[in-house]
Amino acid sequence: MPTWLLVHPPLLGPAVLQPLAAALRRRGDEVAVPDLRAAVTTAPGWPRRWVEGAAAAGRVEVVVGFSGAGIVLPAVAVAVGARRVVWLDAVLPTGTWPDDVRELVAPLVRGGRIADWTTWWGPDAMTELVPDERVRAAVLAEGHELPADFYDVPVPVPAEWPDADVRYVHLSASYDAEAAAARARGWTVVGDGTGEHLDVANDPGRVADLLG
Repeated sequence: MPTWLLVHPPLLGPAVLQPLAAALRRRGDEVAVPDLRAAVTTAPGWPRRWVEGAAAAGRVEVVVGFSGAGIVLPAVAVAVGARRVVWLDAVLPTGTWPDDVRELVAPLVRGGRIADWTTWWGPDAMTELVPDERVRAAVLAEGHELPADFYDVPVPVPAEWPDADVRYVHLSASYDAEAAAARARGWTVVGDGTGEHLDVANDPGRVADLLG
C-alpha cells in the first residue's frame, strides 16, 4: 500500500504537491496524490465526496493535508486507515472555515463562482510564487473556480480519528495562528514559519524532511 497520501487543497489541484511527491519517492517511498477537484464543483456534500475520492487511493500509512485540505483531514484519515496524520501549513479541523477565509473570498465571487486561486494575486504573481516554469504551468493548468457557497458548508469532524501520531508542519507566517493552535492541542509542531506557503512546490526536499 502507499506509504503517503498527499491531499491537495480545494483551491488548487494535485500539481502543487507533485514536487513533494517526487522528493518522497526519491527516498524510496510510495506516494499517492489523487485529483479531488471533481468533489468541489458544487458545494453541498463536498466533504463526503472529497473523502470518498481520497479513499479511492486505498489504505495508507500517513496522510498529509496541505492548506485548506486540513479542515477535512480527520475524516480522510479514518477512511484510509492512516496511522499518522500531518497538517502541512494547513487549516485545522474545527467544523467550519475561519472567518478570515470567508472575508478573503467575498470580493472574489463573480457569477456565483469564486475566482480561480491562481488569479487572486495579479497577472504576474504566479511567476514569483512558483518560479519553476514547468511546475508553475502544471499548477496553472489545474486552476478552477469554487462555488460561491463553498465556505458555507460545514465540515464535520469524526468523533474518533487516528490522532495518536499527529504532526503540524509550519511553513509560513500565514499559518502562525494554526501552528499555535496545534501546539496548544498538544500536537508535535515542526518548522518555524519563516518560509513560504508554496515551499511544498519550490523547496520540496526541505518539506519532505519536515514531514519526517
